[in-house]
Parts: sequence; C-alpha cells; structure tokens
Amino acid sequence: AHCHGDAAARIAVEAGVDSIEHGSFLTEDTLKLMKAKGVYLVPTRMAVYWVSKQADAGAYPQKIADKARAAAAAHGTMFKAALRIGVPIALGTDAGVYPHGMNAMEFGLMTDLGMSPAAALLAGTRESAKLLGIEAQVGTLEAGKVADVVAVPGNVLGDIHATEHPVCVMHLGHIVLQKAGT
Repeated sequence: AHCHGDAAARIAVEAGVDSIEHGSFLTEDTLKLMKAKGVYLVPTRMAVYWVSKQADAGAYPQKIADKARAAAAAHGTMFKAALRIGVPIALGTDAGVYPHGMNAMEFGLMTDLGMSPAAALLAGTRESAKLLGIEAQVGTLEAGKVADVVAVPGNVLGDIHATEHPVCVMHLGHIVLQKAGT
C-alpha cells in the first residue's frame, strides 16, 4: 500500500498488506507492528529525495514544496527507526517520479541513513524477490534461478555508488549491456 501517513498505513498493515511504500510519517508503534507481521517497508528513498530537491529548486508552489520538505525530513527519521526496529526492507523506487536510469541511487540513499551496503544490496535483490513471492526464481545467484546479473566496477561493499555505473548487465541469461573493456 502506498502510504505516507501513519493512520492509513496502520489500517493497511492490520488488514494484511504485504508492504508499505513510502511510509514517511510511520510511528514506531506501526513499524513494530510491521515487524511483528512481517510487512515490508519499501522506502522509495529516491522518490523522496527527488521531490525534495525539486521543491528546493522551486519546481512546486510553496505549499506543496513545504509539504515535500516535511515529508523528506520525517522520512529520514522513520527510515532510521525502521532499521533500528528491524522492519524487513525491500528496495523500490517509485520510478516515474524522477528521470529514467537513476534507480541505483536508492542504494546510496539507504546507506546514507545507516543501512549497511550488504543490507542495501539484499533489499534490492533477495528481499525484493521475497516480497513479490518470486524468490524461487530470482533474487539470489543460485543454480536453477533466472540469470539476472549486474556487474559494476570495484567492490560495492566499499563503495555502494559503484552500483550506479554498470559495466555489464545480463537479463534472462543474455548479456544486454556490455561496456567496452569488460
């Protein structure tokens, strides 16, 4: 369920949804309920970041810009609380809110708020597959699973922003992008 507010998110969690997207104003009580019920948080950090930057650039009327900034500030606090509480997190971007090709920035935006690079990578792979119920087919590199692989320069555990510079992409076992020299 796409919810910024706590009341709507709590109703959705109590009704049995699998995930809450955004969650800017979630309280610790709702986050604890999400953990207890195994409900994923899909924070969409990139969407929040982009809208906030557009607000700062004057792209929105003042009233909307103020609301976007308030949501962004609350979102960061909520995300840190979700990490501390242990809410399951999957990566999602709400792509369409910002220009195409920037999805990998989500990893850095999550690690900027305290998530480890390894946990961010798992949020974008294994945990997202679990949330969607397709973990038997995708989400980890194992024999018999679909070969969707992204190769990047360097060690992403030391520099998560390397995910923003793919040098080779394999989809369904076929190379669909390979930069020269790789």
